[in-house]
Amino acid sequence: MSNLIDKSSALKNMTTEQLKVLASDIRADILSSVNTNGGHLSSNLGSVELTMALLANFDPLVDDLLFDVGHQTYTYKILTGRSLKALRKLGGEGPFSSRFDSPYDKYCNGHASTSISVGLGMDIAKRLENDKSYTIAIIGDSSVSSGLSMEALNLLSTQKNSRLMVIINDNGMSIGKDIGFMAKKFQHLRNSRFYFRTSNAFGKGMSKHKFTWKIFLKLRNLKDHFKSMILKDTVFEAMGLKYIGPFDGHDFLNLDLAIKKAKSLVENGPIIVHIITKKGYGYPQAAKDSKGDYHGVAPYFAEPEVNTPKTDYTSLKETAIQNLMKKDSKVFVITPAMEKGSNLETIFKNYPERCLDVGIAEENAVTLASGLALKGYKPIVDIYSTFMQRSYDEIFEDISRERIPVLFIVERCGLAGGDGASHHGLYDVAMVKSIPYTSVYMPFDQQTNQLLFDRVAFKKNIPVFFRYSKEELLDTLNGECTENFVKYNKFSSDYIYIGVGPKGYLCLNELKDLNIDKFMLLNLLPDDSVLNELNLNTYKRIYFYDPYGIYQGTAELLSDHLKRQGYSGEFITYTFKKDFYTFGDNKSLYEKYHLDFKEVSENIIRLEKSRFVLQ
Repeated sequence: MSNLIDKSSALKNMTTEQLKVLASDIRADILSSVNTNGGHLSSNLGSVELTMALLANFDPLVDDLLFDVGHQTYTYKILTGRSLKALRKLGGEGPFSSRFDSPYDKYCNGHASTSISVGLGMDIAKRLENDKSYTIAIIGDSSVSSGLSMEALNLLSTQKNSRLMVIINDNGMSIGKDIGFMAKKFQHLRNSRFYFRTSNAFGKGMSKHKFTWKIFLKLRNLKDHFKSMILKDTVFEAMGLKYIGPFDGHDFLNLDLAIKKAKSLVENGPIIVHIITKKGYGYPQAAKDSKGDYHGVAPYFAEPEVNTPKTDYTSLKETAIQNLMKKDSKVFVITPAMEKGSNLETIFKNYPERCLDVGIAEENAVTLASGLALKGYKPIVDIYSTFMQRSYDEIFEDISRERIPVLFIVERCGLAGGDGASHHGLYDVAMVKSIPYTSVYMPFDQQTNQLLFDRVAFKKNIPVFFRYSKEELLDTLNGECTENFVKYNKFSSDYIYIGVGPKGYLCLNELKDLNIDKFMLLNLLPDDSVLNELNLNTYKRIYFYDPYGIYQGTAELLSDHLKRQGYSGEFITYTFKKDFYTFGDNKSLYEKYHLDFKEVSENIIRLEKSRFVLQ
């Protein structure tokens, strides 16, 4: 991209034709980089012109541009001098916004619906410091409808002196539909350059004298009354917020008008700016996509013959849920905006009356499940590990304290690769461990998955969590199974290996020639009665490998058990420390943090060999 710029200020002096050429170049760069590295495609293709218009009208170092989620910031990254060549790769450019990586990124994100609250906090701080810089929250139509956004908008409506600008990037949901021919004509008038310039100049002229200013206010009130008779209020106007739009998000003149109009109006209070964009704009396959296939794509998505489908743990879980729903008409599936990501599309199609996607509303998903359970239904909440963090209070208060059976399918456990710190699924076991009356399990193959669905799902009057990683399904040897662990061999050795999840089994397999006891743990929050079955206190050395969680989860529970038993041997753990971890492909990350199953198995073999040498 020879004509790409790294100074956003240059946008101000470009002609419309030059801006169109640049937009085309940016899309080419995004497509190339995402095809090589994977990432969020449709959202970034759809927000190119909007981002360019924002950078032409604001100073990204002085003003605070807050992109909600941050999954649509590739154009912003390019135009603020960053390269996407190593996007989402270890040491490359991150997937979302991070204030630790660039002065142009004003906060860290990755989860939806935070921008308005953050922006309002920044705006309040600026007002206290008499800082006149702009604060702009750019948020999608799905994110703005979530509870957190609505709470922030409700508060914003009381902040009459706020200078917060909220830009709704609407690429699908209708907001405040206008009714009738007159409404359309009026809308066209109020969003035209002539109307904006004329009304603005008229207002400034009338404000010069007290008498004429009073006349202007009367005329404006009359105009607003006339407008309210023709146009139906949007939800924002009903909340008492000023609203303008919708504007064409792919037309530079329209966008420039929208932003200039908003900058003028925000001097007298917060403003909502409604922009219409098309997800996947400029790439026909993504633009036609109505299911979300191009929202997040794997590397080489444009070369489908390379991406041969593989059976993973999400598919395994999907089959088990289907079987449950066939057998039991009380089973009900809930997901927070993850119908496609969690591979639930077939289930939703087959059982539409017993499936519900609640949108980006994790808290609602969990508490809704409690209501179903209290009426005798068997709710399954299918949710990503990283998003479940948002529903801690609801799990605690509405599920656990009620002691009702809800099955949580916890997706994307372990490292989340290129999505990085905001999405790694390392913390759910430690989180749930602090909540009374909970059980957490992690299958690692078809046998253990079916066993858990048969023996554990809805068999206890408490919430139960089944964890799944985003990995290719393993072919494993059958072991001696209980619902708590799988025994692969028992030599009555003084040394034992205990693994968790698919990588735990891969490590165990690397140790097949090692003469030590080998177990796989399924129950990740076992109580003393379960652990006593393993007689851990009799071993001189215990190796525990859990590459799917932090130490404060299962490893700490095992350590506490051993201390209470007066254990005097060695307890060696291979798991993540309590910290935030960067982005990159999973293999590189496991190697970086010395938790790759091959390195762990080599370490265990080396320790065991040294034991024989010492003896």
